[in-house]
Amino acid sequence: MKTFFPFILLLLLLSCGTSHQLKQLGKHYQAHEDYKSLVKIVELLPSDADTALVKSLLGEPIDMGFDYRYLIDSTGEKGCVIGAVFHIDELGKIDQKWVDEICE
Repeated sequence: MKTFFPFILLLLLLSCGTSHQLKQLGKHYQAHEDYKSLVKIVELLPSDADTALVKSLLGEPIDMGFDYRYLIDSTGEKGCVIGAVFHIDELGKIDQKWVDEICE
C-alpha cells in the first residue's frame, strides 16, 4: 500500500491541474472565442466528458441535436467557418471531438 500512495497522489495532482486548466481555458474562450484555447480544451477534455461539462466550460453551444458546435471568428482555406464539434452519443456523452473547418 505504501508504494501506491505516491502514484495515487501524483494522479490526483495531475487531474486537479487539468481541471483548473480547463476552467481557465473555458473562461478565456468565452471571453475571446479564440482558436488556441478552443483547441487546447478539445485536447484536454476527458474521454468521459458529457454535455454538461462542455457547456460549463464553453458556454451555450450551437446545438444541432446530435452535436454541439463552438465557432471562432475565422474561416479556413475552403472558406468555411472554423470551430469545434463535440459529437454526442445516445447517453449524452461526447464520443468524438475535433476542431476544423465546418463546411455544411
